[in-house]
Amino acid sequence: MESASLIALLFAGAFRAGESAQPHAPQLSAKPGRKRSAWLAFRSRTATLLHRLAWALEPDPR
Repeated sequence: MESASLIALLFAGAFRAGESAQPHAPQLSAKPGRKRSAWLAFRSRTATLLHRLAWALEPDPR
């Protein structure tokens, strides 16, 4: 299960591109375009599918 979760997390990527390491730095929030929104929806659905598949294949602990 851990490897499937890791693959799903790597596929989903990091969403913190606009954050800065500085304490009071301004945060940039870009509005996703139509293509970007479609890509983000595809990635999230694929990550959900991978998680559900991993849970279905995981052996029963009983």
